[in-house]
Amino acid sequence: MKKALYAVLILVGLVIAAVIALPFLIPAERLKEELILAVGDATGRTLSIDGELGVSFFPTLGLTASKVSLSNSPQSSKPNMASIDDLTVALNLMPLLSGNVSVDKFILTKPVISLEVDKNGKKNWEFETAAKEEAPKESDATSSDGGSGLGISDLNLGDVRIVDGAISYIDAQNNVTHEVTNANLTLDLRGLDQPFKTEGSADWQGETITLNTEVGALRALLENKSTSVAANVSSTKVTLDFNGEVAKLDPLAVGGKVNLAIPSLKDLTAWVGSPMEAREGTFGPVSIEGNVAVKGTTYSFSDAKMAFDQITGTGSFSADTGGAVPMLTGILDIPALDVNPYLPEGTGEASKPAESAEKPINSDEKWDSTPIDLSGLKAVNADLKLKVQKILVQKVKIDSSQVFANLKNGVLNLRLGELALYEGKGTGEVVLDASSSVAKLSESFNLEGLQLLPFLTDAADFDKLEGTGRFDFAITTSGQSQKDMVEKLNGKGSFLFNDGAINGINLAAMARNVTSAFTDSGGAQKTDFAEFSGSYTITNGLVENSDLKLLNPFIRVTGKGTANMPPKTVDYRVEPKVTASTEGQGGKDAGGLMIPILITGSWEDPKFAPDLAGTIGNVADPKALKENLENVSKEKLKEQLGGGDIKDTLKKGLGGFLGKQ
Repeated sequence: MKKALYAVLILVGLVIAAVIALPFLIPAERLKEELILAVGDATGRTLSIDGELGVSFFPTLGLTASKVSLSNSPQSSKPNMASIDDLTVALNLMPLLSGNVSVDKFILTKPVISLEVDKNGKKNWEFETAAKEEAPKESDATSSDGGSGLGISDLNLGDVRIVDGAISYIDAQNNVTHEVTNANLTLDLRGLDQPFKTEGSADWQGETITLNTEVGALRALLENKSTSVAANVSSTKVTLDFNGEVAKLDPLAVGGKVNLAIPSLKDLTAWVGSPMEAREGTFGPVSIEGNVAVKGTTYSFSDAKMAFDQITGTGSFSADTGGAVPMLTGILDIPALDVNPYLPEGTGEASKPAESAEKPINSDEKWDSTPIDLSGLKAVNADLKLKVQKILVQKVKIDSSQVFANLKNGVLNLRLGELALYEGKGTGEVVLDASSSVAKLSESFNLEGLQLLPFLTDAADFDKLEGTGRFDFAITTSGQSQKDMVEKLNGKGSFLFNDGAINGINLAAMARNVTSAFTDSGGAQKTDFAEFSGSYTITNGLVENSDLKLLNPFIRVTGKGTANMPPKTVDYRVEPKVTASTEGQGGKDAGGLMIPILITGSWEDPKFAPDLAGTIGNVADPKALKENLENVSKEKLKEQLGGGDIKDTLKKGLGGFLGKQ
C-alpha cells in the first residue's frame, strides 16, 4: 500500500515539475506566432503583439501581454478595431481538476474598441472568415456541469477589471458618432450561487455615468430560472433605479419597481444631442416611479406616479413591440394641467401676431401652404385615455374632462367623452386620417349651457355678450397643407343664446339716432334679448348664414351673408326692425325709417356702411320716401342722424363695439 502511495506522489511531483518546466521548454515567441496564426484564421484580421508576451503554468495558468492590437476591416477609418496596452490573465490551476474555474486575475488596461458601420451598412465587427457555430441543441442545454451550461461546475472571479477603456461608434450611413472614454469596470463573483456584482463608470458627452448591478445568483440566470436583480444608473443629468427579479431570460420576463429622476428635461435633451427651445422654468424636473414588467415583447408600467414641472399624474401604460409597429395602451389621470407655460412666446392677452422672419413664397397668401408632415401617425398604434380635473389654457378654465385617443394605421380618433366648463358641458370628436398622402379631417362638437360672458371674456377678451349659450358644428376637410384644408372645408353648425344681452350697444336706440346707440345716456348701453340664434353652412371654405335672429321687446334684428375663408373676406347685412309695443317678440313692426347695416371687406379691416338702397326698397311707399329725402338738406339729415357723416359714425360706433378703431 505504501509503495502504491509513494508511486502516486512521485507521479504528481513529476507532473508539477513538468508544468513548471514547460514555459522554459516552449519559447514565448513560438507561442506568439501560434496565437497570431489562430486569430488570423478565425477572424481574417491581423493580431499584433508588439510588447512582451509571458506565459505561466504553475501555480496559475497565466498569460501577460502588452501593446496588443487587432486590425480593422479594410473599409474602416481607423487602422485597429481593438487595442490593449496591457493584458493579464491568470487561472488557478488546481480548481480546474474538479471542474471549477477560479479566475485569479483578468485585467485589461486601456482597451480601445472602435465600432464602425460604413455607408453601405457593413459592420466592422462582422468577420467574414469567422466559422459559424452551430446552434446548441435543446438536449445540450444542461449537462453534468450542474446545469450552468458553461461546461463547468462553478465559477469564481478574483481581480477582474477593465481600466481606463474607451469605445467609439461611427455610423457613416446615418451620420451618427458616439465616444465613451475613461471606462472602468469591476466584476465580483464568489460562485455561481452567490451574488454577481458589477461596478462601472464612464464619460460620455462631458458627463460621468456610473452603472452598478447585482444579480442574486448567476446560475439561476444561466438555467433560465428566477433570481433577484438590482441596477442603478446615475449621472448629473439622470438617475435610474431598478429593484426586481428576472423570472426568465428566454423568453424575457422581468418585473420590479423603477424610479427615474431627471433634474432638467431641457438639459437632458441637450446632452443627448437633441436640444429644445423652451421658456424659462419649463421642461425642468421629471420624476417617474412605479412597477415595470417585461414579458416577451410586451413592456408595461403600472401604478405609476409622474411629475413634470408643476404637473402631476398617475396612470398605467403598456407597449407591445411584437407587431409591425408598436402598440401603446394607457390611462393617465392628471389633477390639474396648466398649458400656458408651454404655449409659444407671445401667446396671451397682450400679445400681437408676430411677423415671420421668413415670409411665404407668395406674400399674398392668406393661409400657410407648407406641406404638413403627419407620417409620425403611422409609426405607432395606440389606445389611450386621459382624464384631467382642471385645465387652464390662457384664461380659459376647463373643469373635469375625459379624452379617449385611438390611433391605428395612421388614423387618429380623439373622442371628448366629458367636458365641463363655465357651468356648461360638451362632447366632441376629431378624426384625422393620415393613412394616405392626402390627410382627411373631420370634427364635430356640441357645447351647451355655457355662461357666455365669463367664457367669451376669458377666451377672446370679448365682454359684449352675456347669456346662456349652445354651440354645435360638424366639419370635414382634406389636403396636404393648411391652405388646402381651408379651401376644402365643408360642414354646418348653429348657435343659440338665451336670456342674455349685447353690452355696449342699444339697437333700439339705433333706430332713432345712430350716434346715441353707442354712447351712455344715463346708463350703460345694452340690448337685452330673449333669443339670439343662427345657423350656417360651409361649402369649400365659404360660410353662409341666412337666419340670424335676435328677439328683443323693442327691436327685432335679422341678418344674412357670407364669410369667405380662403381670401378672408366678409359680406354681411344686419337689419334691425323696431316693434310697436313692449310685448316683445310678438309685437307688430312700427313704421318709420330704418337703416340696415352692411359689413364688408377683409377680416383685418372690415367696412361698415348703411344700406340706404335696401331701406328705400323695404318701405311701403319708396317713391314718396325718395322725394322726401331729396327735399331734406344734407345738414338736416346729419342732424337727424346725430351729426357727422353717417358712414364714419357707423364705422366708429360698431368698430368700437367690436374692439376695432
